[in-house]
Amino acid sequence: MKVLIADFDLFTKMGGGQTFYRSLIEKNPHIDFYYFIASEDIETIRPLNSHTITYQEKYRFSDYEIFHDLTPPKWIYRSFVMASNIAASVSGQCFDIVDLPDYEQLGIMMRPALKHHNVNFERIVLSMHGNISTSIQMDWFNAGKVDQTLVWKEKMQYSVVDTRYGISKSYLEEWREIVDLTSHYLNPLSVISLPKPKLADSSAELPSINFVGRTEKRKGPDIFVELACWLPRSKFSTANIIGPDSFDFKGEIGSGLLLYQMINNRLKDNVKLLPAMSHDELYQKLFSSKSITILPSKYDTFNLTALESLFSGCPTIIGTGAGVVRFLKETYPLLPLITVDINNIYDCIPSICFILDNYDDYRYKLVDALSKNQPELSGSTLESIYESQPVYNSVLRTEIENWYFQLMRFQDRINNKNVVPRRNIKNEIVQIIKNNYSPELKQVLKNVRSLVINPKQLIKNKLLSILKKDNYEDLKIIDQGLKALSLFEKYRYIFNLGEGSNQELSGKIKNCWNLSSDHRVDRVRIWREIARLEQLRGNDIVAATYQLRGMRLLGEDHFGDIASVVHTLKNNGFSREAVTAEAMYSKSPDRNQHCKALLDQALADNKLNQKWQYEFLDDRRNSTNYRVSIIVSLYNAAAKLPLFLRTLQHQTMLKAGAVEVILIDSGSPADEYGAFQQIMESLDIPILYARCAKRETIQSAWNRGIDLSRSPYLTFLGVDETILPECLEILSAELDADPTLDWVQANSLVTNVDKNGSWVNDIMIYDRKDYKQDLVYLETCYLSWVGALYRRSIHDRFGFYDATFMAAGDTEFKSRILPFIKTKAITQTLGIFRNYPDERTTQHPRAEIEDLRAWYLHRTLAGVEYAFATRNPEEAEELFYNCLRYRKSYCQHWSTDIDYAYNVGCFIQQKIPDSPALRYLPGTKNLLDAYRSLDWVSNLSKLSSAATVLRTNQAIAQVEEQHRAIDSQFIEPMYKIFNDNRHEQHSYLWFTDV
Repeated sequence: MKVLIADFDLFTKMGGGQTFYRSLIEKNPHIDFYYFIASEDIETIRPLNSHTITYQEKYRFSDYEIFHDLTPPKWIYRSFVMASNIAASVSGQCFDIVDLPDYEQLGIMMRPALKHHNVNFERIVLSMHGNISTSIQMDWFNAGKVDQTLVWKEKMQYSVVDTRYGISKSYLEEWREIVDLTSHYLNPLSVISLPKPKLADSSAELPSINFVGRTEKRKGPDIFVELACWLPRSKFSTANIIGPDSFDFKGEIGSGLLLYQMINNRLKDNVKLLPAMSHDELYQKLFSSKSITILPSKYDTFNLTALESLFSGCPTIIGTGAGVVRFLKETYPLLPLITVDINNIYDCIPSICFILDNYDDYRYKLVDALSKNQPELSGSTLESIYESQPVYNSVLRTEIENWYFQLMRFQDRINNKNVVPRRNIKNEIVQIIKNNYSPELKQVLKNVRSLVINPKQLIKNKLLSILKKDNYEDLKIIDQGLKALSLFEKYRYIFNLGEGSNQELSGKIKNCWNLSSDHRVDRVRIWREIARLEQLRGNDIVAATYQLRGMRLLGEDHFGDIASVVHTLKNNGFSREAVTAEAMYSKSPDRNQHCKALLDQALADNKLNQKWQYEFLDDRRNSTNYRVSIIVSLYNAAAKLPLFLRTLQHQTMLKAGAVEVILIDSGSPADEYGAFQQIMESLDIPILYARCAKRETIQSAWNRGIDLSRSPYLTFLGVDETILPECLEILSAELDADPTLDWVQANSLVTNVDKNGSWVNDIMIYDRKDYKQDLVYLETCYLSWVGALYRRSIHDRFGFYDATFMAAGDTEFKSRILPFIKTKAITQTLGIFRNYPDERTTQHPRAEIEDLRAWYLHRTLAGVEYAFATRNPEEAEELFYNCLRYRKSYCQHWSTDIDYAYNVGCFIQQKIPDSPALRYLPGTKNLLDAYRSLDWVSNLSKLSSAATVLRTNQAIAQVEEQHRAIDSQFIEPMYKIFNDNRHEQHSYLWFTDV
């Protein structure tokens, strides 16, 4: 029997399809197999029954770039050209079978192509390995989208071939649901030569854990990284991802870069990205070593690597999305098999830990079980599949044959020179240059091409390549200066828009939003216009928020808005914020004393916790003393609670019985308690469920949890947050080691997850390297709760959370107690935020309004006096320098905080009149005045906005030069306007319903 395999370089390529075909050839020495070579060396060692055919490229896709008819559709041309070239390469030959892999779509037009080129054959058979469309859809780059023409081609190919076969029952069944045509199951054992299982090479090292295979997202390399992150680091030597990258359709972005970023956000050097290994290297070096193979496939038609690893005797953990799992359960039901549930990946962690702890014993039992299992071979033989009765869609086959001969008639016209194919002059020129000219000239041509295609992009890229990283801010200044030239005309356009109906009002406010999004100059004017329009639309609290921004940016109530803002705040339940706004922005000469009184009052008002009542308590704790309490507020959290508790159970201190979990149900309308009861049937952890009858603030819930806790150390989480297994152990050790330390904070990672809580992508990391406690005054996220632990005694000494806050109570608590405590940050990433795809809720500026007393009150001169009332005033000098150059925990660029720097400088001037820091204060005041003038262009004209940008840029350049000349020991100035905190915090828009 002669079989033509329509694939290339079978004995040098490392893909799963090529592996299958190599095994097929080796397992069937009585069949002569033929395949094509394009880059494979003719001297490559092959079995005697394999024969090579040199691929000839007689037909070119470029011949069909010109339009000649509406049908066949353009997306079929590639299949036509490839099938025709394969047929031309074997023109006049005879084969019994033509075997096509389904990861190419050659089979659509293979039959008419072979006939046209006088190739004799009996049947065309489709070997089913996996749809390329599924790989694309599930990969890193496509957001679940795929070109539907590819899906159509796969369906057409399946329908027109004579016979179909595969080694995955699941994949065959998947296709039968799509197209009702017979397919045949080929037992993998009839194809694959399984290795002999053996014990690991002797080693005193810990086992390694390894992912092997192409790093497409569907194969689960991201899950491997996540599992490596959750496994105790003390249990394995190293984690390796071994295999080639997958790439986006342009071939520019590879999975390796995305995995590197993911690893760097978690484990840094603990996971290595390694190139692919040959099969011999896998057998001899990896699978025979003291290692575990983890292949957490989300979707895989089979996964031969899993079979090869397992039958080498190497403990292998496989994702439930792989077809090999079904094969192993059906064929080897007594074999120990550990799987990764792709909907609950964390459940496999105890099993993996067990193998790591008992590696030699587990492998011995696995090898013994493999040696004893000798299943009978089931399923059809390869010959019987090849000789089976053809089944196909005859109507579709006829239509495709007509398409083929229609295209071939056009090809014949080309061959007969009746049609001159369009010359691709560009490609010919490029080819000449490639062959004859220097690299420098090639680069010039590339730049010319870029200039023609997208001149703006080329210029921008050129500027970016010249500008240093920190000087990228200069480009923002230039951009805003140019945009400012059109600002006056845009104001004129908005001024002339009508306001006589709701529709007109909505249109006008959308124009203002667009203007504000595009322009960062004269913001107070734009925001005040939005405030006026929002008042007309009945959105008074949104209007007040914009008016408060204007006061904050200008440092005063420049327009006399404070009375109406206070009235609005009081009428909308923000009475405390109304008092704060009046203290901060009224014309009273006693503003500083009023602000100080509010700060002192907040400290006094929250000294004691309340006596709480509950609807019920379900207490499942078995001790009166723990080391750590995890306090969790619940509201509409029923769907997320099971995963939260399942992941929490892996805490090492929780397993040791040193941690209690306290759940506070704040009168939630969801059935959290039902979800709790159900999940607790499979969990055994010390836990208390407390429900209050009515909804209350998260700070009230936290205060309840503190009251119910039995531990000296506290941490707080939401059900959309989690911590890594060793988190509490690491953080509590820090507090144990230093009795003067009150609060310890690790890095934390923000991720997107799907509705099941499975990782989708990383968003950002809170990187707290170079932590200083006073940085919290500049950026509150430097000290937080996720991945943090603090002493319960903080509350006994300095008070509890202010339950009157609904959104900013955490910020207020930090601001209130920070002067009295000692904090520390460690650089390990231990906290995880899970951003679920929740339904979008209506935006409300509550947090920004509450930040008036939680955050901005503490940034006044009175706030600086409060912060340093019990400290050495000289410590304020370092804070002053930090204001002029610091990094936010979630950014990598340098920022400034000129408003706060000025107030800290004024405090230093009062307390230390001869401080060297005061040499920088006049320039800081000049910067503040310049920034304020940029946010309110006082004399509006066609050129005034652009001129103000120019003057501001000149002013900051002058101040920067002056500050550099003073003493580089203290600061290295980085004044770039838009890197200041006034442009980085509370500068976004509140989009109301229109």
